Amino acid sequence: MSRVVVIGGGYAGLACLIELAKKDRHLELHLIDAQADHCKITNLHKTFVKPIETFRVPYQQLAEQFKFNFHQQQLAFTLLDLKRWQEEKSLPLGEERLSFDWLVVSTGATSQLQATAADVVGLQSLRRGDGKTLLEKAIANYSGEKLELSLIGGGATGIQVLFELREVLRRKRIPHQLRLVDLNPRVVPHLPDGVPRYIVRKMRREGIDYLPETSYISQCDGQVQLQEQATGREYSLSSDLTLLFPGVAASPTTLETNAYGQVTSDGQELSHIFSAGDCSKFDSFGLNFLTAQAAVRKGKLVAGNILKLAQGEKPRSYRYQEKGYLISLGAFDAVGWVGLRCNLAKGFPANILKEAMESQYDLFLKGVDTYVGFP
Repeated sequence: MSRVVVIGGGYAGLACLIELAKKDRHLELHLIDAQADHCKITNLHKTFVKPIETFRVPYQQLAEQFKFNFHQQQLAFTLLDLKRWQEEKSLPLGEERLSFDWLVVSTGATSQLQATAADVVGLQSLRRGDGKTLLEKAIANYSGEKLELSLIGGGATGIQVLFELREVLRRKRIPHQLRLVDLNPRVVPHLPDGVPRYIVRKMRREGIDYLPETSYISQCDGQVQLQEQATGREYSLSSDLTLLFPGVAASPTTLETNAYGQVTSDGQELSHIFSAGDCSKFDSFGLNFLTAQAAVRKGKLVAGNILKLAQGEKPRSYRYQEKGYLISLGAFDAVGWVGLRCNLAKGFPANILKEAMESQYDLFLKGVDTYVGFP
């Protein structure tokens, strides 16, 4: 019986395991992850209203459902470790070693800046479920005429959090001032021009201050320190709470792979070690953005290629192309594109499509293959 070990239970890791469990029941499957639960991170902006448990699924529950073994453990490694594991066909697991026939590294990404102050909220704060508590504390303690909140980062996560906060504070009737600080000259720079224009117009209507080409330095004693990129001028603004979403980077590093997902290093192919998700960069024409959409497809492709190689067949190249991208702008609004990048979707219809995409993944975790036709 062949054994497949997956490190990292994010979107890519679970997609790989679920695909393998469905396609070959004779495989022995193992998942290694430091956390006890899988977190649907594309929904973290909703945790200011809903409890984090709404977006968590225990790995043990998934393990029983899809018949894999779960090991809760933090596993640190480097590319040199992967080369050694390839030679030994095993990796350390506690005080023992776990052998494998195939290894999949899907450790994802982590925030480029960590929240280190009591009045700073970051991605990890939301994953722990602390966002709502920290916001309520800021509401209870602010002393000025308005609650002032600074959000750092004009990517998809930052934008979704920004407008979720706007709705929460409006419902609570809290006088407030929101500002968006972005290092880039425009928000969501990887999306078609119509998307940032729609977002900026909505920020103006909502009275949200927008500071493009501005870098975040720190938050201290109710003040956020910023720097203008054009002039280098540093200045401070009052900020009762700063929310830090400057983007993510591969963790622990970006792993280069061939078109099939097998890890490569200095021209050497680690034939029995694959990578998928945000930590991987495929040498192919397929989508390599750090998105859940790409992660799921990479995970499914890697699973399919493991099965093909085990049967002596030729693996498939990763060629998945983005089908669309939508950003939530509150409970009844969203913006993005669908089908073709020139096909702008906005407003309530876009919001319905966004929720449908989230439901697609929920069904996938319940065993319904909603990603038909891929790989």
